[in-house]
Amino acid sequence: MIKIREMIPDDVPEVMKIEQASFNEPWAEVHFYFELYAKTAHNWVAVEKNDIFGYLCFWKLQDELHINNIAVNEDKRRKGFAQKMLNELLKFAKKNNARILTLEVNENNSGAIAFYKKNGFKQVGVRQNYYAKDRADALILTKQMETK
Repeated sequence: MIKIREMIPDDVPEVMKIEQASFNEPWAEVHFYFELYAKTAHNWVAVEKNDIFGYLCFWKLQDELHINNIAVNEDKRRKGFAQKMLNELLKFAKKNNARILTLEVNENNSGAIAFYKKNGFKQVGVRQNYYAKDRADALILTKQMETK
C-alpha cells in the first residue's frame, strides 16, 4: 500500500538518492533540510513498505502553490506514482483555497512537460538560461484551480 506522508529529517538521505538520479542539477542535501523548517514549505514522501520511492516539495504562498520538486525512483516511473502525489497536492490545493499552481521545468524534460500538460498545466512564460549546467530554459507552467 502506498502512503504519502510528511518528510522528516531522517528521510533526506533516501530523498537525495532520488533527487540525484532524477535531475541534471540536483539540490544539495542542505536544501532539503532548509525546506523542512521553512514556514511556507511542505514536503511529502511517497512510501511503500517503509521504502521511500518518491517525494514532492512545494511552497504555499497565500493562494498559490509553487511546486519545487517532484520525483520518483526510476524503477517506479510511468506507473502512476507521480500522479498519485500530484492528486494529493490538488486535494491540498482545493482544501486550502489555492487558486493557482506554478512550477518551472527544464525545456528538455519532455516527460515532465507531458505529465504536467496532461494535468492541465499551461505554459505562461520562459526563464531563459535558467539551468546553469546545460544553459537550458525553464518553462513556467501554471494550473488555474476551479473556484467555488
